[in-house]
Order: sequence, then C-alpha cells, then structure tokens
Amino acid sequence: MKQAAKILVVDDERTVRLMLETALRAQGYRVQTAANGQLALEQIEQEEFDLLLLDLQLGDSDGIEVLQSVKDRWPDTEVILLTAHGSVNSAIAALRYGAYDYLLKPAQVNDIRERVERGLEHRRVGQQRSELLQRISDSARALGMIETSGQTPPPPVSSDRIEVGPLVLDLRRHGARLSDQPLMLTRTEFALLTALAQHVDTALSYGTLSEAVYGRAQPEDEARALLRPHIARLRHKLESTGATSVSLVSIRSMGYMLQTEA
Repeated sequence: MKQAAKILVVDDERTVRLMLETALRAQGYRVQTAANGQLALEQIEQEEFDLLLLDLQLGDSDGIEVLQSVKDRWPDTEVILLTAHGSVNSAIAALRYGAYDYLLKPAQVNDIRERVERGLEHRRVGQQRSELLQRISDSARALGMIETSGQTPPPPVSSDRIEVGPLVLDLRRHGARLSDQPLMLTRTEFALLTALAQHVDTALSYGTLSEAVYGRAQPEDEARALLRPHIARLRHKLESTGATSVSLVSIRSMGYMLQTEA
C-alpha cells in the first residue's frame, strides 16, 4: 500500500499549528509540526517531506530562509507559504525561490486541503516526468543516440563523466568536484552545471537552460526568474573553492555561460 504524503507544518502560532495538523490528519496525511524556523531546519535535515506549509513570518527567522534550505536539501519538496495580507508581495516574490503557492491567513480548511492536494499532485507529476526523461536519456546514451545541437560539443571523456579543466562531473552518481574539492549541489544546481559544462565557453539562453533543467520550454522572462536564485547559489559554491580557471558568468539580457580560463 502506498504511504500517505508526509507534511511539515511550520508556524509560530500554536492554534494555527493545531488547526492545520487536525485538518490534514483528517485527510489521511502524515503530519509533523515545528514551532519555529530552527526546529523546522532540524527536521528538514533529518528527513524528506512531500510538502511544507510554511509561515512566511516566523518568530526566530524569515520563512524565506527555511524555503531556501528545504529546496537546497530536498528540491522535490513542495512549499506552500502562509502569509498575512501585509506581506502578500513577499509571498509572491518567494515563488521565484521555488515555492509552489501561497495562502492568505486565516485560510479556510477547504482551501488549505485543496491547495495541498494540488501541490502534492504537482510533485507527483514532476517526479514522474523526471523519471521518464532519465529513462529516455539512459536508453539513448546506451544506444549511442545522444547528440548535442550547440556550437560546442560535450567534453569527450565518457558517457558518465564530464571534465572541464579542474571541474569533474560524475553523471551516474550526481557528484561534482572542483579543484579536488567536493561540491554539495542540489539536483537543480547539478542539472544546470551539467548543461553549462556540455557547452563550455558558449552562452546558453535562459530558455535553453530552463528546458535542460525542467524538461519543458518556458518564456525567457519566466525562465530567467526561475533560474536566477539557483544560479546565484551555484556561482557561490563554485567561487567558494577558490578556483579561478572555471567561472559562471552572466551574459546580459541572454543567459549564462561556463567560462574557462583563456
């Protein structure tokens, strides 16, 4: 039997936590709660949740920090923000950091249940699509059918490994090292870096990168907004190694490029 979805409710108001927990348990979900951001981060570090209901304004931290942490640790976890009328703009902006949706407090129980179900369905569809694309890619690679359409071909090492100077990507294990230092990348960051490394020293548009990462074409402005926070974190991780022979650069009004030392 398939296990019920696991949900973490993060809110510093006890009455809100109890209301959400009761409503969601009544729908058969497995529910845990956290009274502040620190407790939420501790639980996120230990286990993966299918969905978070996350208050945007927590007593000890900003909900955005928790959102970014969960997306770094568990990219497939959907996050629905709970926000007051005064911070709607902040909630909308948070969608660019990977939140699925937001609810205004106080929310009706039926609205909460409906939004949660939609978020979980979005997760299921995304996972199914990723698994299908991976199977197609594996089959095509095994048959020698994969070709690249960019100006620069993938660095020719092996079907499971890409090397760009001191940067090494292990495609089978989703591992990355730069100057012999391990890079702790999320799935999205690894997909971005792989796409860029396959076309090193070539500018890739926002749309091209978005399609490589998410498996679907998107308008350039939407793709840019989706990619920007992931690019920022990926660039920081690359730069933190101190390596200078490989860098992630922005191409104004177009996209990004993985640039090697001249």
